[in-house]
Amino acid sequence: MLWCSLCRKVANDVKVVHVPKCLERRKMWEQILNCSFTVNSTICDSHFDASQWRSATKKGQTYKRRRLKADAVPHGEPEPKCVKLGFANSSTQTEDKVINHAIRVENESLRKQNRRLQTEMHSLRQQLEDYKELETSLKTIFTETQINILKSGGKRTVFNATDMSAAICLHTAGPPAYYHLYRKGFPLPSRATLFRWLADVNISTGTLDVVIDLMENEEMPEVDKLCVLSFDEMKVAAAFEHDGSADVDYEPSTYVQLAIARGLNKSWEQPVFFDFSTLMDADTLHSIINKLHKRGYPVVAIVSDLGAGNQTLWTELGISERKNWFTHPADEDLKIFVFSDTPHLIKLVRDQYVESGLIINGKRLTKSTVQQTISHCAKPDVSMSFNITDNHLNIGPLAKQNIKLATQLFSNTTGSFIRRCNALGYNVQNASETADLFKIINDWFAVFNSKSSTSNSIEPTQPYGKQIGIQRGILAKMSEIMSSEILGVGAHSLPFQKGILVNNASLEGLYCYLSEKYEMQYIFTSRLSQDIVENFFIAMRPKGEQFEHPTPLQFKFMLRKYISGMTKLNKLIDK
Repeated sequence: MLWCSLCRKVANDVKVVHVPKCLERRKMWEQILNCSFTVNSTICDSHFDASQWRSATKKGQTYKRRRLKADAVPHGEPEPKCVKLGFANSSTQTEDKVINHAIRVENESLRKQNRRLQTEMHSLRQQLEDYKELETSLKTIFTETQINILKSGGKRTVFNATDMSAAICLHTAGPPAYYHLYRKGFPLPSRATLFRWLADVNISTGTLDVVIDLMENEEMPEVDKLCVLSFDEMKVAAAFEHDGSADVDYEPSTYVQLAIARGLNKSWEQPVFFDFSTLMDADTLHSIINKLHKRGYPVVAIVSDLGAGNQTLWTELGISERKNWFTHPADEDLKIFVFSDTPHLIKLVRDQYVESGLIINGKRLTKSTVQQTISHCAKPDVSMSFNITDNHLNIGPLAKQNIKLATQLFSNTTGSFIRRCNALGYNVQNASETADLFKIINDWFAVFNSKSSTSNSIEPTQPYGKQIGIQRGILAKMSEIMSSEILGVGAHSLPFQKGILVNNASLEGLYCYLSEKYEMQYIFTSRLSQDIVENFFIAMRPKGEQFEHPTPLQFKFMLRKYISGMTKLNKLIDK
């Protein structure tokens, strides 16, 4: 297929000529023809007249193909072929030449205009594609309303509930940053609009009925409404305060009790209860569960830490190593399984290990094993980089809350370093037993921390039920250890032993219960923890500071902002 770069079409029944390889000659052709060529461009021979070709013979030598003269330059429009008339006078021939010349000039002008329009159209198409890609990228950051504001140059518009929810969430994360973005011209609601929206959401201590009522409007399959109720306490700053919006006086409180419902099969979460200086008792718990059940959200599990108040709640509910569930208060045919927060249990096991050790199979395993490994790995002749330090063993009050330090200590990596030092002949006390214990604890924590159905091939990290044989074996080994006298003969068991035994039984019981009643194939065990409550408390602290505590009124106001931002109300608000 032969292509003519001037005609911009396939050249049929003609021969083509390559443009000059010499850059200067090629530039001259481009200037004369008002176009651009590449080194490989070709044009059809109709753009040259007969006088621009070399003669067929020269001094007896015959050319096999026609060649252009060195000074040949093509013209834009092929020479039109004029029909020769048999009889014509000079005036007719002159008139034909004028007409042909005019047609040729007009065709050349139209061809240039066509090329220019094609170039512009190609450029416009490219711009359109770029704008579409830009708008697609903006949709990941802004809402449709915000994109329309950007398109219109900031014209006044109406924000809907989705816009306000996103704006309030951003404002809750950081008011100074929000105001900075607003002043820079980001399409955000003004401060007055935010507070006008927040004024319409009234909340009070106790069950958050406004949230539970809104949850009823969400359309989800029944299995996606199965929820876990997590609750915990956070310290608040003691202060006398007056809430003008509700005309309520708050006396100094020491802590706030917060309960959050989260989806077990589908990822969603909503705060459903808060109160100051109030323990979670059986009556309050049943009231929350009943209200959620009435709106179509069956609670299948509860999660708390092993604080003194929650241990009392377990006693009220009759929870023990032999009974790990209680009957649903709204339906006797339904069960609710009880869990203790797994990260909290790991930290308690770590505290016991570093303080006095654990007795496993008659041997007391202490932190000296890890200390010896740290010392050996620090030697110049040992090429091992051990990430465990004295900070993992000498735990201060603040470090005790750090789950990462506990999981790093009880990791397979730590066990591998202990075995390696022992294999190299270094003196490491109870190396094999300690490494085995760390592996069991690491695998057990992985079983209770599955987050995705597409996890890697490591069996414990799969959702519970995908590797059920291996996962049940891990739970059985951990239960065997916690059932033994790990503190010594005749010593009373510690709360974390009961918590781990209850967790293991509850996980297996919940899996069988959900498989039979709701045909669920696996459980995301990371949702059986208090992480959402702890993350919520971090967001509620002033300016996100970890160890600053809000006053009761500050907590209530920030909770109202959070609820307003998370709930989708069918309401429009002017900018």
